[in-house]
Amino acid sequence: MRNRIVSLMVALAAMIAFSSFTSAQANQQTGAAKADTKALPFDVHDLTGIWDTAAYLQPKGEVNPLALNHQPTPLPPFTPFGEAKYNANVKFIDAGAVLDCDPFGTARNFFTPRPFEIISSRDRLLQHFEYYDNWREIWTDGRKMPEDLEPDYMGYSTGKWEGNTFVIDSANYNGKQFLTWTGLPLSESMHQTERWQRVDRDTLKIVFTFDDAKMYAKPWAITYFYKLKSNWVLDAHPCVLSEIKEYDEKLNHADNLPGRDYKPGK
Repeated sequence: MRNRIVSLMVALAAMIAFSSFTSAQANQQTGAAKADTKALPFDVHDLTGIWDTAAYLQPKGEVNPLALNHQPTPLPPFTPFGEAKYNANVKFIDAGAVLDCDPFGTARNFFTPRPFEIISSRDRLLQHFEYYDNWREIWTDGRKMPEDLEPDYMGYSTGKWEGNTFVIDSANYNGKQFLTWTGLPLSESMHQTERWQRVDRDTLKIVFTFDDAKMYAKPWAITYFYKLKSNWVLDAHPCVLSEIKEYDEKLNHADNLPGRDYKPGK
């Protein structure tokens, strides 16, 4: 009887020891699985999501599209006409500028401190910009740039993958907007190229090249970065004329520039 009890106690101890070992092994495997999940490679060709400006990552020495109050920053290589246009734009901005509901255009939308969403579809990639609720289509079905389109604020964009880089060509601008809010100009001849790279799960790098022979003596480029915003919903507000009119009335036309309700001779 005593031997039987001893045998049962030995067996019970062995079961407890085995259970502890398997439990520890399972915990290790679960931990490893979690670590592996975090280490899983992201899809470099998946650009969907909401991205926000990370201006602090821009390389030093480049043109800063968000320079405040025209802080010292390299200027692009203007033509004489482009420099005159830029100086006129600066005076317009410094005077207070007149708000309007015209679309910002592709470049200026990128360089506002507000996020944008990328949405992929069968034949195009869509960008929804929070500021002014602007939308952009980037065609990915292999089509060429049409030759009979009317120039537009947002231009016309086509995109394709070159390895892990998404390359976008944009043209057909109407030249009625700024390239950046600081007043850098563009004309109808602007050809904008973007090279997008998802360098890690949370970081999108875009190299912009601007080629506009009317405004700039040669093509020039800047590098900008954007960070993924998880669990974020765009707070997009479209521009409406009644708000512009209200803004002008509050300012009492203090900038001496025509607003939406401006009448010659007033």
